[in-house]
Amino acid sequence: MNLSRRRLLPCLGLALAASGLRPARAQPVPSGLVMATGRPGGDYALFGPAWGQLAAAQAGVDIAYHETGGADANILLIDEGTTQLGLTTAAVAHEAVTGTGRWTAGAKISSFRLLFPAYVSVLQIFAPPGGPTRLSELAGLTIGIGPDGGSVDATVAQILGLLGVAPARTLTGDLGPQIQAMQSGRLDACAFIGAPPLSVITQAAMGHRFSLIGFSQDECALVAAKLPGFREIILPKGTFPGLNVPVSTLGTDNYAIGAASLPAALAGAITRAALTHRAQLADAVPAAANPPPLTGVGGLGLKFHPAAAAALIAAGQRVNSADIG
Repeated sequence: MNLSRRRLLPCLGLALAASGLRPARAQPVPSGLVMATGRPGGDYALFGPAWGQLAAAQAGVDIAYHETGGADANILLIDEGTTQLGLTTAAVAHEAVTGTGRWTAGAKISSFRLLFPAYVSVLQIFAPPGGPTRLSELAGLTIGIGPDGGSVDATVAQILGLLGVAPARTLTGDLGPQIQAMQSGRLDACAFIGAPPLSVITQAAMGHRFSLIGFSQDECALVAAKLPGFREIILPKGTFPGLNVPVSTLGTDNYAIGAASLPAALAGAITRAALTHRAQLADAVPAAANPPPLTGVGGLGLKFHPAAAAALIAAGQRVNSADIG
């Protein structure tokens, strides 16, 4: 059911009062927004429209979608004013606010705000039977790392480099063809970052046996210390067909983001739409059924939109005041 601006503002005021935040002066609510998503078929391209449909119904605005290269491109598009909504990762968002990502060209970007946690993206490294079973064995091999461009392919190389693992080559490409190349022996292993279980891996694992290569706790700690926004993630047994034991790996939390200038009524409404319809979001990306904890942003310099923070607090979640701004 669409909510008018007149009905949204009192609800937001109550939420802000309950959270101890001072409501901002009412701002004009635009009739339409543009959401930056991601590559066709990817997690962002699936999650974005699912969230957008809920947000449009809740806030009474039209939402258009813009395909992008992913997490870093979405921040840049919001910064230049081309889009107002998007998705990114905690690791990439940290690079933005600190200006440490190569894609930022040294500029600190603070024109976006977190709205709510979406799901966790996880590094999934796997190899065929008879192939490598440990990280160290990837040295000197040819590895597929998923689509070209954006931050993902560079991140995989960074993680392996931090652990002293130097593949002979890393090749980019769409996930399905890369898995086929691995099965035919043209790739020794694949290393993809995405919301588990990645459907292309699940489908392939139904007819072929794979080894999922994990990390030790020390390896996870080393990478997390060097790449803020990454943390240890344990994939439980059964995540993929044939995975009979839990495997430790690395992941980064995905967040819905919006322009810092979003009117409070709008930011609150589109955040509540996601919080109250989590099941529909999980239909689009199953990992969204278990959103990451808000504590994951601590120390990263990231800020929640005040109205989004009020919606999260009203939903029973705890947002540190230092993370609101």
